[in-house]
Amino acid sequence: MRVADVGPMLAESRDAAFTRPGWLWELKYDGFRLLAGRNAGAPELRLRHGGDATATFPEIAGAVAGLPGDPKDLVLDGEVVVLDASARPRFGLLQKRALLQRRTDVQRAAVDLPATLFAFDLLGFEDFDLRPLPLSERKALLQLLLPRAGPLRYADHFEERGEDLLGAAGGLGLEGVVGKKMDSPYREGRSPHWVKVRLERTTDLAVVGYTRPEGARSGFGALHLAYEKGGELIYAGRAGTGFTGKQLSAIHARLRARERATPPCAGPLPTGRGHVWVEPELVCEVRYREWTGEGLLRHPVFLRLREDKRIDECVREEEAR
Repeated sequence: MRVADVGPMLAESRDAAFTRPGWLWELKYDGFRLLAGRNAGAPELRLRHGGDATATFPEIAGAVAGLPGDPKDLVLDGEVVVLDASARPRFGLLQKRALLQRRTDVQRAAVDLPATLFAFDLLGFEDFDLRPLPLSERKALLQLLLPRAGPLRYADHFEERGEDLLGAAGGLGLEGVVGKKMDSPYREGRSPHWVKVRLERTTDLAVVGYTRPEGARSGFGALHLAYEKGGELIYAGRAGTGFTGKQLSAIHARLRARERATPPCAGPLPTGRGHVWVEPELVCEVRYREWTGEGLLRHPVFLRLREDKRIDECVREEEAR
């Protein structure tokens, strides 16, 4: 089994955690999904959309290559993060790593901002495809394989009591939790056997335009956003808060190069002047209160750009179930 041939299993969103026999719960790490493994002994790292990240995280690639024993081929699933001084994942630090291109910059960052892969599943080992096995068996094998410290670590889990872990995650300032059925096989795509519960309601959306700034504001006023449904983009509203001055300038510079004459989306589009439309190439994450009856976000707040996400992943998750 090759890393490049595996598609990730994805979790459905839920509003609350629960206590239930036959389920286990993991912390939801604030990072990039990463499939890692060895092919004929050589390490390979792939992001969820298939992008090769082997050169981006050489410390993780080295740890995968140096796993004990002699498995020439194996595939792990996990989340790559960069930890801060308090050992908490910080997405901003991870983004700094992901944007580096020069080899010398990457090597320096591997020391100054080291990445960690928290692995939570073992999909393949030598000639064996482990995906049909129950999750509990795959995790037991994974725990035997991985160290407890360093750039490659086993992601701990807790059985049954999802509410307790969610409360602990909130106290630590973490993103949320993921619940998984212990007897579930690993299947590519979104599944009700894996559920994610965020402490905040967030979603990823395509950037389809912006409004011109007013008053003393620079860059842009708000981002126009859309989600994908049935092969087309549907307008979801605009986010005008949550930006730093630096982000307003940097994002505006990227959007200006993508301007187009007409909206790239359908739905309840805004009217009037001051709207600029762009080719939908950027993805951002927003926090929001709820979806309105018109299909628009209520009180969206910009959180960050998601360089690791594709436009076709920007779906309303309740419709993807």
